[in-house]
Amino acid sequence: MSNFNIKRFARTAHWQCRISLKSVLSFATGLSLGYLGIMFGWLYPILKGDKLLGYGDLKHTVEVCSLVYLILIVVSGVWIFADMGTKEQRIKVKMLPATDVEKYLVRWLGVTLGTMVVGIMAYCAADVLRMVTCLVTGVDSLGCTITDFLKMFFLNDNGNTIVISEHSAYTAGTDYAVVGWVIWAQSFYVLGGTLLRRYQFVITTLVHILLFLAVAAVVAWLPVDVDRAVADSGNDGAFYAAGVALCLVAVVNWWLSYKIFKRMQVINNKWINL
Repeated sequence: MSNFNIKRFARTAHWQCRISLKSVLSFATGLSLGYLGIMFGWLYPILKGDKLLGYGDLKHTVEVCSLVYLILIVVSGVWIFADMGTKEQRIKVKMLPATDVEKYLVRWLGVTLGTMVVGIMAYCAADVLRMVTCLVTGVDSLGCTITDFLKMFFLNDNGNTIVISEHSAYTAGTDYAVVGWVIWAQSFYVLGGTLLRRYQFVITTLVHILLFLAVAAVVAWLPVDVDRAVADSGNDGAFYAAGVALCLVAVVNWWLSYKIFKRMQVINNKWINL
């Protein structure tokens, strides 16, 4: 069997979509309701008459939803093998007529690109429901915020792509370093979700927090004014380098995750998949 075959990969992806459809729909529905709850937190005082309509409040709501979406992208990697918790589920995956590369790539795309698409679709559904609610209740706020939501991640004022925020207070280098951190963090959750069999999210998050605290302690120890450093465009080269380094480490994490997946057996260690 060749290492990669596009037709075999497509069949594997189709099979994965079929068995995951119910859980994906449940996840999308829950996420959409979560977005809607955030939106109604802004809308409810207006409906009660306690507060006048303000565009700034609506924009703040979009920013909160975009933060939820960003966190979702980061932690989604921990679910890469969430459906392999039992012996029967492991046998089913291991017996698939596909190579390990094809099976891993299907799951990797599911927790990266798939999560991004589902998150955007859930927001679109929530925004449509918000507009319908505004129309029914007579609140003068029927404007669509989907484009504003997307601009938070993909566009800035000049139309350039791949920045964190539409109105970033930091330099381009700082923004790219943050993007590098997001990519690394997602890969770290993928690695944690692959290596661990129990409490994957909890353990990976605790380790992530400890690493963050360690880096923060080192930065605080350095004789550097952090606020000025991140706002100084002269430091862009260092931040670009940091972003590239984080992306390279992310590739290593994904590679290690694949290697662990290749070594997975039907019966593994109680705590780890080795």
